[in-house]
Amino acid sequence: MKVWVDLDNSPHVLFFKPIVKQLEEEGVEALITVRSFSQTEDLATSHGLRYQVVGKHRNPLHFVTRACATLFRAAQLANFVRQRKPDIAISHGSRALVLAAWMLGIPSMTFYDYEFVSARIFNRLSKRVVVPKVIGLERLAAQGLDLQKFIFYPGLKEDVYIHDFLPDRSVLTELGLDPSRLILTVRPHANWAHYHDHQSEVLFRTLIERLRQERDAQVIIVPRTHQQRAELIAAYHLDEAPFIVLDRTVDGLSLMWHSDAVFSGGGTMVREAALLGIKIYSTFAGKLGGADQQLASEGKLTLVCDPEEFSRMVFSKRSASLPSQLRGRNETREFICRQIVDFGREYVSDASVPVTA
Repeated sequence: MKVWVDLDNSPHVLFFKPIVKQLEEEGVEALITVRSFSQTEDLATSHGLRYQVVGKHRNPLHFVTRACATLFRAAQLANFVRQRKPDIAISHGSRALVLAAWMLGIPSMTFYDYEFVSARIFNRLSKRVVVPKVIGLERLAAQGLDLQKFIFYPGLKEDVYIHDFLPDRSVLTELGLDPSRLILTVRPHANWAHYHDHQSEVLFRTLIERLRQERDAQVIIVPRTHQQRAELIAAYHLDEAPFIVLDRTVDGLSLMWHSDAVFSGGGTMVREAALLGIKIYSTFAGKLGGADQQLASEGKLTLVCDPEEFSRMVFSKRSASLPSQLRGRNETREFICRQIVDFGREYVSDASVPVTA
């Protein structure tokens, strides 16, 4: 069986790497494409994945031009994949893959973990849609989605790989950080996302001014793209202490592990930090997804809704060990790999396709 995987964004590298490894150990061949966006290529290379870059990120302002950009990459993917004949296609929310697979008649399986993303294309064109159980049927039903296509997996997307994490101190040396001083890591919001809310801008600006007061701290800004890096430096004057704005890809998990607090405008880093037991503040002002709601209710995530909350924050050095649950059986990864193999068996006649993963 040949599985086509499209890595559409940087978090998808960590998610799919252990899945691809486990599938390959079971005799499944993986064909990996990457969109040139954010740190996706650098991460795929650093994690030893064999891939082909197909298409790049485009950030048009209007819906029609966004749709055209997606269609253009879908055509590029279809042209590249056509002669390689994968049996099934999988992605974590890659609309271009879903469209390309549909054009070529390849059955696709889509994962996503934020229920307020525009999901109708996944629901219409994907044969199977896989989401974390915390989202719940009622939220999907409210969007008018075909619930017969959905499979719910245990845990969160980040559980797939966070269990393998071992802290690496070399990130401190790489960035010239002093571990005896405060280390505060900040991930800006994705201001180009269709679910972006202007309140996130307000919260981020207030956060930056609050952290500017921590003169002895080391504030690491982790921009999502090179363009965002340049914009942040210009808009917020981040070219002076205590700020360090990264200009390259680093081991993000280890950076967070050695941080005394992490701030993120939503997304994967929020859930990674929460699962690792790190003090994490979310400045995401859009609709709160089920995954973040669960982490907040468990006390693992602090939601910042009012800019005044920053003025009351007091930071101190932390010492911690990995949460005990990360050392156990990786139920989430095993479940997802099994679903992929079972999905492939529906469309591959070769009897040698493995039964379990």
